[in-house]
Amino acid sequence: MEHVKLPNNWGGCCYYDEANKIRFDPPVYEQRYSAVLRLLDLEYWTASMKKIVEFGCAEMKLFRLLRSLPAVEKILEVDIDDRLLTQCRNSVKPLLVDYVAPSPKPLTVEVWRGDISASHECLEGTDAVIGIEIIEHLHQSVLDKVPENVFGFIRPKVAFFSTPNAEYNVLFDGLLANGFRHDDHKFEWTRTQFEEWASSICQRYPDYCVKYFGIGPAPPGSEAIGCVSQMAVFVRKDFLSGLPDPPTKTPPSSVVDVRTDEPQQGESSKTKYWFDRETREVMAVLPPQEASAGDEEEDEDEDEDEDVVGGFYRGGDMDEGWTLEKELNLDIDNGSSDGEQEEDDGDLLDIPIPEEMVRAMRVRNDSGNFEEDEEAELRNGEYWLIVREEYPVAPPDERTAEQRVRDEALYQLRRLRNFGEDFFNPEQQAYLIPLHAVHNCMGTEQATMEQVRTIVTEEGYRITAEDMICLPMEYSSDEDAVDDFAEYDVDERFVGTEEDGTNECPNRAVEGLSLAEDNATWD
Repeated sequence: MEHVKLPNNWGGCCYYDEANKIRFDPPVYEQRYSAVLRLLDLEYWTASMKKIVEFGCAEMKLFRLLRSLPAVEKILEVDIDDRLLTQCRNSVKPLLVDYVAPSPKPLTVEVWRGDISASHECLEGTDAVIGIEIIEHLHQSVLDKVPENVFGFIRPKVAFFSTPNAEYNVLFDGLLANGFRHDDHKFEWTRTQFEEWASSICQRYPDYCVKYFGIGPAPPGSEAIGCVSQMAVFVRKDFLSGLPDPPTKTPPSSVVDVRTDEPQQGESSKTKYWFDRETREVMAVLPPQEASAGDEEEDEDEDEDEDVVGGFYRGGDMDEGWTLEKELNLDIDNGSSDGEQEEDDGDLLDIPIPEEMVRAMRVRNDSGNFEEDEEAELRNGEYWLIVREEYPVAPPDERTAEQRVRDEALYQLRRLRNFGEDFFNPEQQAYLIPLHAVHNCMGTEQATMEQVRTIVTEEGYRITAEDMICLPMEYSSDEDAVDDFAEYDVDERFVGTEEDGTNECPNRAVEGLSLAEDNATWD
């Protein structure tokens, strides 16, 4: 399990705002999504993650990221709230780009109304199980059945569970009447309690081992309470033992560890930057900020997925290079809701809503156990399919590897040529495109610079001593040329010649036609 770790770059993401409230940038729910996605995309096992099941998927925001994994072929989104799933069913539909540029691999997405504690045949053959901020919504009787279903029936290669860290609550002001961060929470665990729960699963199912990570660090000076959210990563031992050893990488020395949230000795407190060769992104590491002792609750979570929970931090930190699209930032992310409008939006109506309707209209109902009777519990174990989507698949590419490289190189050359003034040299009246620019743009096909040089030369293009591909100006023929700025007389087409005598009156030729005789003209 020593190779199961996250790149460290979440240092400095926790701070106090002007109102002395704790804030996270990026939000903690994004950090959770990032952690799961990065772990699933670890180089030495990402090819094995073909079928993924997410329990408690709610609005299915994580799906948009899971579908980007290179090997995934099937994704199951499971939640107890069928009304919410029906409302958000369009979230899993293929996008326009999926039809314009279909993927070479198949992808099937199924949305199921189901219970994390109940078994169903649709869960068989799952490689990864995800349960983000769900177990704290379960009653004890339901929670006790989760290990049997996940680790006894499904038996995934990897399973992720996250839950709030109760120790972090001392920094929040304004917990709910139940003493928790959300009104549907049945409990909130400390790091020790979470570790005991995870360890008991490994004792019951000895073919699994576990490792802990913290998500959402504490502000400087409060590191002892852990992170706001805690995650346990379970890995099946036989799967782990069959994996190749990943290549060792030396992390940049300028990165701040999220566990300390302080610069290394001798380092400057200014913002540091480093280039991640794996993600090809520039990372920024913010300096630690001094914070006052005031403790305020933060709106880090987007929906009742809510405050992230803290945890054990025994792995690596997190990689800020990966960033969620801003579309994931819903209104609730920043503490606002659909009902919080600007002042000029008009008066809001104060309409009393029965408690039963309020429960039914919850944004998320992870536990499914608001009604504590046997009938409700029996219904929770039911599974039914809400929607199934099969994504377009590109036809098989029958080209040879050499031909694919050639086509890609020439395509990138033409694409860069269309940039116009970026590469145009007025002195030579030609386009000078750097050879390395063509090579760097060939992301889909692996080729060396010499291969690209050979392809360009064979196509008849000249390469200068400075490795610049010379493309001459292309002139269109005079016959096809159109002067966009010329003045044209629209009546010229009606002017006849002196021989036929029609130049005196352009309309004389059609003067005798009636509407009935020329229907096409008057259509």
